[in-house]
Amino acid sequence: MIPENLQEIKERPKEVLYAFWLTIASLPLGIFAIASRADVVKSQIFVFTVIGFVLAIAFNLFLFLMILRGRNWARLLYLILFISGAPLAFPAIVTAFQRTPVLAVIRLVQLSLQIMAVVLLLQKPARDWFKYIKLQKLMLYQGT
Repeated sequence: MIPENLQEIKERPKEVLYAFWLTIASLPLGIFAIASRADVVKSQIFVFTVIGFVLAIAFNLFLFLMILRGRNWARLLYLILFISGAPLAFPAIVTAFQRTPVLAVIRLVQLSLQIMAVVLLLQKPARDWFKYIKLQKLMLYQGT
């Protein structure tokens, strides 16, 4: 199915770029949230927490770089990971409100940024652009 507005689809839509920047903006909030937890910073598991967090940031950056390159599998994987992890974030935020409200607000802002990124990736211009990229690759493969 070829979209009617093919000329508009050729360029990466602003929704994908905005989703990228929203995700990038949420990363420092996660770093700050981990750094502000004194129990983690003072514990012996701090090194493992830092390693895990660095790996998570690297994985998120890799996924979004692939999304920026038009890889629909990366977009779908990001959506699946977010949707499967988001329900677990809400109880953690509620618990954090009882202990450290500032940390809870930071996590809530981070989650809000990620929700906005997911919504942008599900918008029609973004979906059409991923379809266009896929169609373009299929035409290249059939042409060779």
